[in-house]
Amino acid sequence: MRFSTAIISTLLGVAATVSAETFTVLVGKDNGLTYDPPTVNAKVGDVISFQFLSKNHTVTQSTFASPCVPKDQGVDSGFQFVPEGAAQIPAWSITINDDSTPLWFFCNRAPHCERGMVFSVNPTADKSHEAFLENARAGGGAPPADGGAGAPPAAPPAAGDASASATGAAPAITLTPAASGNAGAAPGAANAAPNPNSDPSGTAASQQQADDASSAAGAAVKGAGWMAMGVAGVVALLL
Repeated sequence: MRFSTAIISTLLGVAATVSAETFTVLVGKDNGLTYDPPTVNAKVGDVISFQFLSKNHTVTQSTFASPCVPKDQGVDSGFQFVPEGAAQIPAWSITINDDSTPLWFFCNRAPHCERGMVFSVNPTADKSHEAFLENARAGGGAPPADGGAGAPPAAPPAAGDASASATGAAPAITLTPAASGNAGAAPGAANAAPNPNSDPSGTAASQQQADDASSAAGAAVKGAGWMAMGVAGVVALLL
C-alpha cells in the first residue's frame, strides 16, 4: 500500500509539472504603453515571461489600491531599455506560487502607469482588471513626479513570503533573440537600464545627445566642403 501511495504521489507530481503553462507577455508592443495581453489567469507552477520589445519599461509589482506605487517587498524587473532596431531583447520571468490571490503590476516609468500601462494576474469579480486600470488612470496613488517616482525599485521578496517569486534566487533577466521570442534562451549579460525618472540624462537622453552631435558634425563637414569648393573657384578665376 505504501508503495502504491508513493507511485501515485509521484505521478501526480509529474502531471502537475507537465500541465504547467508558460504565458508570454509582450511589453511595449508596437512602441505602445501596453502589456499584451494585459491580464492572464495562471495556476500554481505556471510561468509568466515578459519580453521587452521597445523603449524603457519595467514590470513592477504593486497593489490593487495603489496601482502605481511599488509594493513593499514586491518583485521588480528593473528598467529594461531597448534601443530601436535592437537585435536582442531582454526577458524576465516570474513563477506563480499561489493562484488564490490576484497579483498586480505596472510600469514604473512616469507617467506610463497613469496612462494605463498595468498588468494583472488572476483578477476577480470584486477586484477586476478593469477596476485596477481605472485606479491607475485616476492617479494610482503615485507619489509626486519630483519625489518618490524616481525611487529605486523595491527589493525582491524573501523566499516563500510572496504570491509570486522571481525565477531563481533573484529576478532572472535574460537576453532573448528577438527573432525567436523564446524566454528560455541562454542567459546573457543583461543589466537593468538607468532609471529615467531620477536620471533625465539616462540612456535614452544620452543616445539623443549622441545623435545630435553626429548630425552637427555632419553639417560641419558638409559646410567645410562647400567652403573649399568656393575658395578653389575664386583661385581659378584669379589665375
